[in-house]
Amino acid sequence: MNFSFTYFSVFLLLLLSCSSPAPQVPYNKLEKDQTKETLVEMNREFYLIEDSLIQVYVDSSKINFTTSKSGMRYYIEEKGFGDSVKSTDNVTYRYTVSQLDGEVCEQLKNVVKTSNLERNEMGRGFREALKMLKPSGNGVFIMPSFLAYGVVGVPNCIPAWTPVRCDITLIQIEK
Repeated sequence: MNFSFTYFSVFLLLLLSCSSPAPQVPYNKLEKDQTKETLVEMNREFYLIEDSLIQVYVDSSKINFTTSKSGMRYYIEEKGFGDSVKSTDNVTYRYTVSQLDGEVCEQLKNVVKTSNLERNEMGRGFREALKMLKPSGNGVFIMPSFLAYGVVGVPNCIPAWTPVRCDITLIQIEK
């Protein structure tokens, strides 16, 4: 009996190994992948939730914010004097970042930095904000997470996917 079971197993193994592999299906004939559409829809829903949180903050503040094409809310307190910032400029600026609930992290309070806009040394929201200012100008900028710290956040400071308030002063421009 043991001999017949072994014989049957070997026979079955040989039979299965002789079958041809399944034909490959060209990429353009595969069933449409829903992953991309699902992610786009999730991002759209997340954006709407985040935008409503920002709108609640804007409505509760006494500031008359304007909305940029990117979705950033801003209020220019002082435009400043001199030349506007260009993408190739090095800029020195001071900023404080807080969450919309007012929590300020010490590592993002009154930070002074010199950066080059062209080399992407800062987030997209900061580049956009600085281009609105001239030297000695300042403003308040409410940045959606995708313009601020995005999926990474700032460890022990700003959680991922968090819209922030940035108070920015442009100190100087170096051409």
